[in-house]
Amino acid sequence: MGNDLGRRVLLRCGAACALAACGKFVDEPVAIETGAPARGLLSVPMARMPELTRAGGSVLLHADASDFLGRRVSVLVANTTSEGLRAYGAYCPHAGCEVAWVDGENSVVCPCHLSRFAVDGSVTHPPAVEDLDTYPAKLSPDGQTLIVDLSGSAGVFPAAAGGAVTFTVQQLPALAQVGGSVTGHAAGVPFPLVVLRASASQMLAFDARCPHLGCAVRGAQQLFICPCHGSLFNLDGSVKLGPATGPLTALQVTFDGTQVVVRVPA
Repeated sequence: MGNDLGRRVLLRCGAACALAACGKFVDEPVAIETGAPARGLLSVPMARMPELTRAGGSVLLHADASDFLGRRVSVLVANTTSEGLRAYGAYCPHAGCEVAWVDGENSVVCPCHLSRFAVDGSVTHPPAVEDLDTYPAKLSPDGQTLIVDLSGSAGVFPAAAGGAVTFTVQQLPALAQVGGSVTGHAAGVPFPLVVLRASASQMLAFDARCPHLGCAVRGAQQLFICPCHGSLFNLDGSVKLGPATGPLTALQVTFDGTQVVVRVPA
């Protein structure tokens, strides 16, 4: 595991920490640059990922998905001991650090602030309050290729209709609590969207493309963050911290307590 130097991430926490992995070493997953996804499908030969042939092995896949999602993607793929191959959006929803699979613990951990996630991607330990994005992952019929369906992300919005993307909080439960957010793509919209619940009665929506280089931003409680280069944006879309120099593009949104309607270019 890891590269030839056996680089490792040491997970540390205080006495009150309840994480099962505290004090353990977790191998840093091998990072692999892949080709761009075709029709939302990221295909990688298994020969490039021998780590996935054993239970507990994991890899990080980096791909340019600009044509599909409007951004680069980082996907953590793990050969879990209970669920077989699972694929996760590798950016922690707390502050955008890349997460890692905990070999033998059947869970995902963020080495920056120790957020923890179950095998299904659900958050089990703060400071993260949102689940990881998850993607369907399977092997080709001959077993030679891993196929990750990026269009199957839990964060993808319904297709646009009549110049609007319409959904309920029940459909996207990350928006059920104040500070929760969803970044994803809606069919018929030429850019990714980010929606954040600013208060019990208010939703905010923006074109998620960072004005710096076009990576898709994520909501982080009272901010939007670009996971690629660290730009921060206030809730009104204005720049809080560069390298971005321009604001996010706001979208009109209405919210009646149950249904969210985001107006998008027809």
